[in-house]
This record gives sequence, C-alpha cells and structure tokens, in this order.
Amino acid sequence: MKRQRRIWFAGTVICLVLFGAMAPASSVRAQDVHFIATPQYVVNEMLELAGTNQNDVVYDLGCGDGRFIITAAKNFGARGVGIDIDPERIRESRVNAKKAGVDDRVTFYEQDLFTTDISPATIVALYLLPELNLSLRSRLFKQLKPGTRILSHDFDMGDWKPDVVEQLGESTYYYWVLPADAKGRWHISTPALGKDGEYTVEVVQNFQEIRVTLLTKQDNASISHAKVKGDMISFFLGKGFGRNKTGMFFKGKVTGNTLSGNVQVEINPFYSHLATEEEASITGNHGWTAVRSK
Repeated sequence: MKRQRRIWFAGTVICLVLFGAMAPASSVRAQDVHFIATPQYVVNEMLELAGTNQNDVVYDLGCGDGRFIITAAKNFGARGVGIDIDPERIRESRVNAKKAGVDDRVTFYEQDLFTTDISPATIVALYLLPELNLSLRSRLFKQLKPGTRILSHDFDMGDWKPDVVEQLGESTYYYWVLPADAKGRWHISTPALGKDGEYTVEVVQNFQEIRVTLLTKQDNASISHAKVKGDMISFFLGKGFGRNKTGMFFKGKVTGNTLSGNVQVEINPFYSHLATEEEASITGNHGWTAVRSK
C-alpha cells in the first residue's frame, strides 16, 4: 500500500497533475492533488552528492514547497529556480523562501516544466513518475550543457544508467552527469604520435558509456579505458610489444565537432632499454586536437 501511494505522487514533491499530458484538465485539478515532500535529510544528501556550491544554478522541476532550492541557496550558496504548475505550491514556496531569508537568491515560476527553458541550470532536481522522467530525458539532453548534474528521488531514467545510486531510509536517489555527444569518427593530431602524425578513431556511445576503436592500421596498438564525463573524454592508447611498450593517456574536452586537450606519453620501464630514439623523444606531456568528420 505504501509503494502504491508513493507512485501516485510526483515533483520534488510528487504531483501528478503537473502535466496536462497525464490527464485532461477537466478531470483533475492541480489544487486537488495531494503531494509528498522529499524528506529534508534526503534533500541535504542529494545536494551534497552533486557537489552543490555558490556557482551553481539549481532548477527543481516540480518544486512543491520549494525546499530543494531553498536548501541549495541557504546551505550551499547556490541560486535556484523552482517550476511548478500548481499556483498554491508556488505561493507556498515564495513564503518559505522569504522565511528562510533566501528570497533574493531563488525564483519560482508557475509553469509547465515541458515548456520551460531550463538551459541555465547546472543542477536539475526531479521527483517525477518514471514515465515523466523518460518523457523529459530528451529535453534534458537538448537543453542542458554537458556536465550538468541531474538528481532524481526514487525514480530512474530507464536505460540511461545513473552514475551513482544511493539508499537512505526508504528513499533511493539517483545521480547523473550529462555526457557530451562524443560519438563518431575523429581525426587526432598530436606531436605524441611522432612520424605517424595522425590517427583516426571511432567512438561508439551509449549515454556515458563509450568505446573507442583505432581505425588507423597500426601493428600492436589498441585503445582501452575510454570514458566520458560531462564534456571531458579520456582513453589509453598502448603501442608495441603486446601494446605495453609505450602508453599514451589522452584527456580532452569536447566542443561541438572538435576535441582538444593533453596526452601524457610514457615508456614502460620494463621496455625502456628497447625504446627507439624517436620513442624516447616523445615522452612527456603534449597537446592534442581532433576533428569529427561524421
């Protein structure tokens, strides 16, 4: 019974009628729907998990009584924006913000979250039904910048696996860092490649999980440990003698169709006596760039 009751609520307070898509306006009115607030101790832990600070702009989609962004402003110094379609919740949030002394740092709008511009957010908080999370997912990827942190109380994002899942009391909460779009074919240039000059790699991506494959024909070379977090991508390229002689660790920032960053090159000490003059000359730190062709 308790689980069934929780499923009928949405918001950082769960509120079903936040969205006209869930029911005709004539059959359910926002002011008739009860809500359940996220426990304050869960709010605190979620904001801690996201590393909330004074540089953040926290958006709460379905803000209820405003506690999420009020806490973000009061305890973490962030600015906040609360969105709710229920005018009573908006009035309550504004009163609560004034009582907390943070009404100069938070703003509340009576709006539909599916039409609200959320692009300024650096953190987004959700307490929505699973179907609404999935409906909202494409909007998050379209509007938010890579690196934006996303928090959800009780419900996940389907096949988009969270970076972190935590349990606290009866609450489960989820955390994601929005990944950049890194998929495609990239042409890498760096002095670290020596006479080879340029490598071409293929990035296959499923949300924050990526696989990088070397397309340029190279004997005893392969790529592993590929990761994307926010707008940063990294991978390890091993070359020679079972791919263990020379190691290159690439780390760079995705900006549209370009990549740029640094690559650290080291020779495995076990094989250092076999290193050629060229291999020895390129050890150390180098810049690298890449352009996406498709």
